Amino acid sequence: MINNFMKDLKFLVIVCCILCLINCGKSNPITNDDDDDDSLLVFGEESTLEIVTWNIQEFPKEGQTTINKVEKIIKDSEVDIFAIQEITDTNSFNQMVANLSEYEGLYSEDTYNGYYLKTGIIYKKDIVEIKSCSQLFWGDWYAFTRPPLLLEIKSEFNDNIFDFNLIIIHLKSGGWWEEIDRRRAAACSLKNYIDEKVSTEEEKDYIVAGDWNDEIDDPKDENSFNVFIADSTNYKFLTWPIAGNQYYASWPHYPYYSLIDHILISKDCFDEFGNGSIETLRLDDFIYNYFDTISDHRPVMAKFPVFK
Repeated sequence: MINNFMKDLKFLVIVCCILCLINCGKSNPITNDDDDDDSLLVFGEESTLEIVTWNIQEFPKEGQTTINKVEKIIKDSEVDIFAIQEITDTNSFNQMVANLSEYEGLYSEDTYNGYYLKTGIIYKKDIVEIKSCSQLFWGDWYAFTRPPLLLEIKSEFNDNIFDFNLIIIHLKSGGWWEEIDRRRAAACSLKNYIDEKVSTEEEKDYIVAGDWNDEIDDPKDENSFNVFIADSTNYKFLTWPIAGNQYYASWPHYPYYSLIDHILISKDCFDEFGNGSIETLRLDDFIYNYFDTISDHRPVMAKFPVFK
């Protein structure tokens, strides 16, 4: 009798332990790719033009898994423009864009160290028109390892039009003084180029988006972008309000929780941005294994309230 009771008790203990382990396993709401929380992926609004800069790290870093995830993020986001860096496989990029019925895309012509790390753009074709596309500073390898992509853009919705030039950049990485000097040289060249264009051409709205590979709130003697920061009358880093806040880091990896992806605007865009918003999209909060399957960077988004 006692032996039977002990056997029953032992059986119940084992069952309880198994159930406990199962329930503990369920305590994590995201356990595989099918559990991504898609409800948080809608960022676009009818009243705003959204521009997202996104380094997608040697796309596609995990093959078809990455393609599927990035495709779904773009499709669900309702964002108007993605300024992209690090397109490694152009066939995969074209495959993804072809599956995005509301979008079109293109990429730069340059190559980097014998393989692709291209910049590109993905945009809503019913709202955004690419009027021209070219690349700047060909041959200036010191300042621009990857020549910036220049796009003349017309955006239109609800009979409201916002015309501007978008420059997509991917500056030199690294923290050595030579690498800082190369970013400083790039910033000087960019500013001189935009200053000249603004003074001589009709279209004076410039937006520079991309992986700047440095923080804008560094001390002056270490800062790569003093030339823009000092001229606050004519230029504004939209990312300035979130700089230095680890929560908004676009490269959030120990020990460097850094905001290194930025969006800069020229003076003639100040009114268009107005009371717009800027934020880092923390996709890793609700997409399983984001950093391993998509990118080591988070996207950064600016909203321009130009369609009200």
